[in-house]
Amino acid sequence: MPELPEVETIARDLAPKITGRTIVGVDVRWRRSVDERGLAARSLVGDTVVGVRRLGKYVTFDLASGRTATVHLRMTGRLIADPPAKLPHTRIVMRFEDGGSLVLSDVRKFGRLRIIEGDPRAALAIGIDPFDPALTPARLHELMHGRRTKIKVWLLDQRRLAGIGNIYASEALFDARIRPTRQAGKLTLSHASALLRSLRKVMRKAIYHRGSSIDDYVDAEGKPGEFQKKLAVYGRGGLPCRRCQATIRRAVLAQRGTFFCPVCQL
Repeated sequence: MPELPEVETIARDLAPKITGRTIVGVDVRWRRSVDERGLAARSLVGDTVVGVRRLGKYVTFDLASGRTATVHLRMTGRLIADPPAKLPHTRIVMRFEDGGSLVLSDVRKFGRLRIIEGDPRAALAIGIDPFDPALTPARLHELMHGRRTKIKVWLLDQRRLAGIGNIYASEALFDARIRPTRQAGKLTLSHASALLRSLRKVMRKAIYHRGSSIDDYVDAEGKPGEFQKKLAVYGRGGLPCRRCQATIRRAVLAQRGTFFCPVCQL
């Protein structure tokens, strides 16, 4: 599932291609691809995209009407602007007045479009962004205070921090030298400072390399990312640690594969 760096890459790619274009039609080819908690897809007709950004793991389209359209790509969703040919597994086609289009292609049909009135962050029930200047080490430490949840699992809770998934939680914890099984509430302010620094460091690098294409992720031009070649621990169970040469271990936390160094991470 695309995480913060992948979604940020897609949003940045789409912004110059989509901003300023007016929607003249929405063709929904798989009904469940539209989240029924929002407005109907046809309500987008006549509206203009005034901005594209990332909100947590959502690609977000700001509309001239003041509403917001969000797309969660889930496992295999792809957003491609003005594809030169018909895409397989097309679920939604958003048509523009200039004859172009934005296509949601999704093999497994889990991706969702949702049209929101009001505050999208509240509607999506997501927490603070890791890059938000308001997220200081002290604020992160406060959010973790009293939590018995293992820190790796805590990082995956989108209600706390928005955008972090399995790959970058593992990578940031390795960079910060924190074992993923430690209780979030027992980490010190010093730990919180190191973790926040590592989260931002790892994800900035991943954005620079246009995300990690481990399974199905491609950018808005249909091209894979490159950061999977630079992962320190994720997917490297049984291989030597790049820092101390100990063997990387794999554990399962909250039904997710978790990778860590038993020597470097305490």
